Amino acid sequence: MLKIEELRRNHHLLLQLSYPSPDPDYAALVLGALEELGVEALELENPERLRLIGKGFRNIVLVGFRGMVRVALKVRRLDYAVKSTFREAYMLEQANRVGVGPKLLGHRDPVLVMSLVEGVDLTKWLLHSNPPSSAARHTLLEVAMQCHRLDRARIDHRELSDASKHVIVTQGGPVIIDFGSAGFSSRPKNLTSFINYISSKELEKVRRDLGLGWVERQTLRRYKETYSGEDFEELLSEMKLL
Repeated sequence: MLKIEELRRNHHLLLQLSYPSPDPDYAALVLGALEELGVEALELENPERLRLIGKGFRNIVLVGFRGMVRVALKVRRLDYAVKSTFREAYMLEQANRVGVGPKLLGHRDPVLVMSLVEGVDLTKWLLHSNPPSSAARHTLLEVAMQCHRLDRARIDHRELSDASKHVIVTQGGPVIIDFGSAGFSSRPKNLTSFINYISSKELEKVRRDLGLGWVERQTLRRYKETYSGEDFEELLSEMKLL
């Protein structure tokens, strides 16, 4: 653990706040945002490197401490044009209202602070962790329920067709992450996307082993017209998740 005041004095580690290239001004901007957000320290991978747990085309994700609680620090990349975190923070806050996503703890450009989600991505968990059938079915059902809650709130995550990158299985259950592309929609496709993911060739053996069924096209069409609990349950019944 490296305290913020120590990070300020450690030029080598401080510059790691600026990714993918070291920019002293941008690193100072990130450090200032961390301080304003109440981050007291950062976790180290080793004495020479901050702990990096995620890397995408928009952000890197570091591990920090706030009130001695480990938190996720999502930092905009230097080379990503949009440094504002407002939209992503707002969409995550809306998802939190329906019990979905890591908890938003604060944001100040170019940083978001969230609850730390640690676990295994859904595909790897299904294919390589050998979960009991009951646990696998329960996890898929829980993700489907979270997708339904997002659909009902008219929040479209927009990236759940590849749930392997956006659903993490933790000890407390599955968590949908990364609302950077999310937006409001009159026709959200969260559950539709998740069903497409389950129906992919990669998960063919998982579907067979769990005895999952196929969703009729008219059932899915009816659900997308209403997003009702009744039509949702009909989908789950056809998938044999109920």
